[in-house]
Amino acid sequence: MGTTKKQVGFSDRHKELSKATEAALKKVRAKLVAETKAKNSYLVVTDEAGNIKKIPAKDL
Repeated sequence: MGTTKKQVGFSDRHKELSKATEAALKKVRAKLVAETKAKNSYLVVTDEAGNIKKIPAKDL
């Protein structure tokens, strides 16, 4: 993330918010995986083609 297609730079505020959002999503993802493993459950995700897949806790 640095510039748009028209070579217009992002503001510093936008860059900071983007970094903060990425950090928050990493925390949420880690918590979700930990809870799934603790409950011996599974996650439902999609691949690039849009196909639905179930991932058991043992494979996380």
